Amino acid sequence: MFLDKLNERNPRLIDAAVKLHQSGILLPDTYIIDLPTLLQNASMILSEAKKHGLNCLYMSKQIGRNADIGRMLEEMGYDGAVAVDYREALHLADHKLKIWNVGHLVQTPKTCLNRLVPYGVKFFTVYTIEKMREIDQVARQSGIMQSIMVKVADNNCLIYDGQQGGFSLDELDSLVDASKSMTNIKIEGVTSFPCMLYNELTRKIEKTANFDLLLQAKEKLESLGCKIIEVNAPSSNTAGSTELAAHLHATTVEPGHALTGTTPYNAHHSDGEIPAILYLTEVSHSYQDNSYCYGGGHYRRSQMKNALVVDSDNRRVTSLIKAPSDDNIDYTFKLDGLFEISSTVLACFRTQIFTTRSHVALIDNRNAEPVLIGLYDAHGYRL
Repeated sequence: MFLDKLNERNPRLIDAAVKLHQSGILLPDTYIIDLPTLLQNASMILSEAKKHGLNCLYMSKQIGRNADIGRMLEEMGYDGAVAVDYREALHLADHKLKIWNVGHLVQTPKTCLNRLVPYGVKFFTVYTIEKMREIDQVARQSGIMQSIMVKVADNNCLIYDGQQGGFSLDELDSLVDASKSMTNIKIEGVTSFPCMLYNELTRKIEKTANFDLLLQAKEKLESLGCKIIEVNAPSSNTAGSTELAAHLHATTVEPGHALTGTTPYNAHHSDGEIPAILYLTEVSHSYQDNSYCYGGGHYRRSQMKNALVVDSDNRRVTSLIKAPSDDNIDYTFKLDGLFEISSTVLACFRTQIFTTRSHVALIDNRNAEPVLIGLYDAHGYRL
């Protein structure tokens, strides 16, 4: 999906990956992150967000919950991390990072609240009254006044399978009524997902029906007496979309794929964020008329299409690459054609590293010889 743009805008990352693999430093099934370029992208996004008066958070799940990157982004001026599920939140807390919100996509289990509420999460996102009541109980025991963000959804919204959940506008009355008996929570935020998406026809990032509902929910919650200070508008949060988010009265953006220059916008445009990640693997064997490379890094929405195959003589050939069907484990990826065994294979596509079994390598490739900064597993633990 991004291989052409990577070759156009960041060819040094390709060269670095080949060197690190063929010198035996990196194994196949490794995502390589160009750290200086990621930080450059992050700085660009942060600058645009602050110019438009927005809080700017970072997502770490796409890059494998990497706490070292999180620390650098905090030092840069990011307001905190987004943890869409509880394991990510616990990992970030273990590394003493600032957490802005937890629970957009996965509600926080009751037991985890005992760790995370006292830790100091700015907002917990809820989509049941029962979960809000659990948070209130732990907050009361901890002597904390906890801010709550309400996730909203209805039949007009785009909702990805596996992410169903949220209050409709009609359910907000009972939510607010229930909150009046809870002494240690305040409903202060609202969110939905996805609020913005790239339109391939107009070649622009545009608001979704979810964003419309988000604003309606803010208005209704305020009419019911809530003071809403957080209008959180995730998805397609790039440097270029911050102006739209601010114009539509969002308060907060939370870039994820934009940090590595791998949003749909980045696939079709040569401005904005630069691709800063690739997937490294290696030809394992051939069978009939195809070669197969080591898998492990498959993400079902990756839109993986092309790979660059580099043999021991540095001959470079682009090949179609195909993951196995979703019914099967990605032990290997299929390459169109026959290639030298152990050749380097490079691809660039959308990923969610935390869902894989890959390694993650942070590198600095600004000089002729790339430097390996750190090696991690897919969940952010240093190897």
